[in-house]
Amino acid sequence: MAAGLNHVRTWMVLIFFLAAFPAPTSANPDWSTRVWQIDDGLLDNDINGITQTPDHYLWLVTPVGLMRFDGVNFSPFPTENFYGRTALHLRFALCSRTGVLWLAFDGGTIAGLNPDSSMVPLDINSLPTRSPFAMACDFGGAVWTAYSDNAIYRAQNGKATKFTAEDGVPPGNFHSLNSDGIGNIWLAKGNQISCFHDGKFHQVAHIDGFQSMAATRTNSVWMVANAHLFFCDAEGNLKDCGTLPIQSNVRSAALLEDRNGSVWIGTQGEGLFHFDQSHFERVDTSHSSILSLAQDHEGNIWVGTGGGGLDRITPCGIRVEALENNQVQSQIQSICQDANGVLWGATQKGALVRQTRGNWTSVFTNAPFAGSVTCVASDKDAVWVGTGIGQLLRIADGQYTMWETNVARGTVRGLLSATNGDLWIVGNDALQRLHQGHMENIRMPRTIQRVSAITEDATGNIWIGASGSLLRFDGTNLVNDTAHDPLSNRPICCLYGADDGSLWISSRGGGLMRLKNGRIDQIGLDQGLVSTYISQIVADGRGWLWFASSHGIFKLRQREIEHAMEDTNALLRPVIYGKNEGLVSQEAVFSIAAPFILPHAILGADGRVWMLTHAGVVVADPVVLSDISAVPPVLLTQVAMDGQIIASHNGIAKTESAPVPQTLNSRLKIPPWHRHLEFGFTAFHFRAPENLNFRYQLVGYDNGWIDAGTERTASYSQLAADRYQFRVEASIGDGPWSDPAVLDFTVIPFFWQTWWFRTGVVLIFTMSLIAIVRYVSYRRLQLRLRNIEQQAAVERERGRIARDIHDDLGNRLTEIQLLTGLAERDGEVPKKSMTHITEISSAARQATDALDEIVWAINPRNDTLPHLINYLGQFATDFMRTAGIHCRVDLPENPPAKPVSAEVRHNLFLAIKESLNNIARHSNATEVSMLILATDKSLSVIIQDNGRGFSGEPKTNGADGLENMRLRIAEIGGEFQIKSRPGAGTCISFNGLWLEE
Repeated sequence: MAAGLNHVRTWMVLIFFLAAFPAPTSANPDWSTRVWQIDDGLLDNDINGITQTPDHYLWLVTPVGLMRFDGVNFSPFPTENFYGRTALHLRFALCSRTGVLWLAFDGGTIAGLNPDSSMVPLDINSLPTRSPFAMACDFGGAVWTAYSDNAIYRAQNGKATKFTAEDGVPPGNFHSLNSDGIGNIWLAKGNQISCFHDGKFHQVAHIDGFQSMAATRTNSVWMVANAHLFFCDAEGNLKDCGTLPIQSNVRSAALLEDRNGSVWIGTQGEGLFHFDQSHFERVDTSHSSILSLAQDHEGNIWVGTGGGGLDRITPCGIRVEALENNQVQSQIQSICQDANGVLWGATQKGALVRQTRGNWTSVFTNAPFAGSVTCVASDKDAVWVGTGIGQLLRIADGQYTMWETNVARGTVRGLLSATNGDLWIVGNDALQRLHQGHMENIRMPRTIQRVSAITEDATGNIWIGASGSLLRFDGTNLVNDTAHDPLSNRPICCLYGADDGSLWISSRGGGLMRLKNGRIDQIGLDQGLVSTYISQIVADGRGWLWFASSHGIFKLRQREIEHAMEDTNALLRPVIYGKNEGLVSQEAVFSIAAPFILPHAILGADGRVWMLTHAGVVVADPVVLSDISAVPPVLLTQVAMDGQIIASHNGIAKTESAPVPQTLNSRLKIPPWHRHLEFGFTAFHFRAPENLNFRYQLVGYDNGWIDAGTERTASYSQLAADRYQFRVEASIGDGPWSDPAVLDFTVIPFFWQTWWFRTGVVLIFTMSLIAIVRYVSYRRLQLRLRNIEQQAAVERERGRIARDIHDDLGNRLTEIQLLTGLAERDGEVPKKSMTHITEISSAARQATDALDEIVWAINPRNDTLPHLINYLGQFATDFMRTAGIHCRVDLPENPPAKPVSAEVRHNLFLAIKESLNNIARHSNATEVSMLILATDKSLSVIIQDNGRGFSGEPKTNGADGLENMRLRIAEIGGEFQIKSRPGAGTCISFNGLWLEE
């Protein structure tokens, strides 16, 4: 340890130091200006008029068109959709208290647009066909217009009334026409100020050098004349409120009283001024020429400039203190606040700076350590300064004391003043503690190369972060607590000890962690964390944790972070401070990048938060940036189908060739062939639009709310035919959700998805099913009947076979048996015995033939027509040859191979056999012919002889044979015919024998 007074200090240094020491000052209110220009979506950088409609849109009048603005997106208003191509150049836009947007175009066209986009009827034939000079609306919704011919018109309910000098209109040039907070119409013309009541204009006051006029919330007006601001009431009392700090030849072009009673004055050439009832102050704008002023529902002031675009003026809650503008040539890399509330800093170029009356100035510029300061810290008694030359300084009571350190390579990279009075000094590869006036070296683990963060928790523990390691000082040694955290060897960027005893940890790319009660929890980008590279953390005492990161400055409510750590499905809703507040590219200072100084954010004694970025010191006032209790109004803007807008808010959308879309007020019907639906929505929070969060739900499709973050569209693909309801809500930061904006729509089904089609299909299906069941049942019944018929046919065939065997074969065998008996009896008589043997042989042959016929009839190989025809032909030839009668057979050459049942074969064969037998026995014929005719469906057999014939019905034994033939042919579905004449032979026909399919 080395300590001692610096004997170089002199009275001059002491006097300089004391003179530069400022008294504590509170933060003064300031204004923040946000600018939008053509690159941000404006049609033109000249903004001639600004007004706000009840749906919260801002309407901007530019030389090239009318636009709507929701805080994020500019939307051109297609006036040609409503008023034709002739109404393209707009002069005025004014919203009445009834919500009608009145538009005045070149050429004298004046049109009103209701909130539902219906047009307000106006008797344009009673109005001049030239552009009005001024325009105003009274409480009754009437529109007042002033023209260059000294005439004033009031239009209401489709009727226009003209007022001239006879109605009190004074002579001189028109200057202004306004409506005050209670609906009075004020006129500035010539040098007269007049107010309309009792059907005419009455002079209230006169003033020379008039420039502009603005109505108040009561029955009075503000005026600027000859660079003076005047207040005038309805009684004519005129009050001079002071002289504007402008040249006398500079005109005031715009005037506005805000809701707080302050007055805003826009000039042509010297910018914007604010008057708070006591003094004037200049407010920065993007251009010195001011054309229009307006205040929105949130209280923001909007400025239309002549070339600089659109400006929004708000109370400044967060800003950058860039030292280049304050005679200091580099940015601050370390900051602290002493017990007196004075801010101290160390710059990147080694200067020690201090804030005096809002400005940063260098101190001790001639001291030996000048140019080598690296970091600062403070305790209740002094300010500690680390240097890059191995020295430690203590500044108190206007004096500085120098301490020698053992920091390797002489660079003090960080300082921590503990609550117990210890001072911790961080070097490149060393750690020291100044304890009760003695400097101690703290032994570091061999694996630790460089300390990247140091902090103290609420219980007094000192925590040190290094490359993938978290160390805790137990009063004597460093304890490695890495096993308790999921750092995965990531370098620690930042440590912060909160008042509740928790330790907040940020590692490079590893998200945000909290160590509490021996347990560590973690969140990352997937839960809404803005950045995983966080270098500074500080609590503001109002429930918020502030973060400086590689993506700028943001804050999160501590309870929301803790909830997200417990519920992995919860999403964070950070409040981001960036371009909207004028903070552009606010990358934080990191300890893991050159010059490797440990940065610390601080909470000032006045409650303001100070954070270090490469662009300067960011100071935020949590009071000005307090929670916004108002719930943002949310609005559905449009519905697009397959890239084409089919519905929009109030039916307003820029269209080229497509028809004007319908409004979102009626239930939409979406055709079934759509491929993609996109819903557009917005909400209004002009103060910080980037902190608006959205969630949506398609009732009938989504199971719950879907967090959209800051996205303002929701997409769905190929929705099924049904009724749906799209709902969207918005919130500011982690504030309450708004009431939902709701859109009901129906996806029309394809014709095959309609109820009548489905009913018809069900009926057809039911009838088809019944028909199929009936058909199947019928087929089954037919099959059963066929089986029964087949079984009956089999039974009949079996009975026939049994009958044939019994009647024919049985008789033959019986005959053989009897003849055999006779032969045995007459065996001694050879002649009789031979006769019996001959008869036995004949009977046996006949039995064999009968058996052959039976076998042929039942043989399945003979069940086709060709086999039947061949057999019949062969039988007839053989039979007639035996009878000694010449037989001529005429058979078909290629008969169809149709199946023929055994019953048909049998009965037909017996009928033919009977007919041939009758011919052989009774006809005395010498020749017989048999003709067989066959088609695919039928068979016919014709037998004709040349015998003696007969007339009438035969009375012989053959008559029974003819009857048998007729019965047999009838059994098989055929027809039996016989034709005969005496001496001309006989013709027998078997016709209509139908073949099986």
